[in-house]
Amino acid sequence: MPIDYKNLEYPFEENDDAPFNVVRVLNECWDDYSNGNLGNGELMASGKEVSEEFFKRLKQLNYDELKYTEIAKTLEENVDENNQHLYHKHYEPSEQEDE
Repeated sequence: MPIDYKNLEYPFEENDDAPFNVVRVLNECWDDYSNGNLGNGELMASGKEVSEEFFKRLKQLNYDELKYTEIAKTLEENVDENNQHLYHKHYEPSEQEDE
């Protein structure tokens, strides 16, 4: 599925210190994560899994992944934060008042 360049999680303007392809890969990893294409098929991928996928894709494009550790760290934190939000939203039992 092609990237919707109008609604990017990580806009190019906010990442103008990174090359276009690095930001493209960043957004592709986020999209794959949010669409459930990363992980084990049952659970959402962890932040570590998504950042490792980001590094793997950068390496395939011959980028020095060590230059982009801060971007990967941000991606990992955002994924973990989103997973925590989803867990609280969908899996925690709602509080019910005792009568």
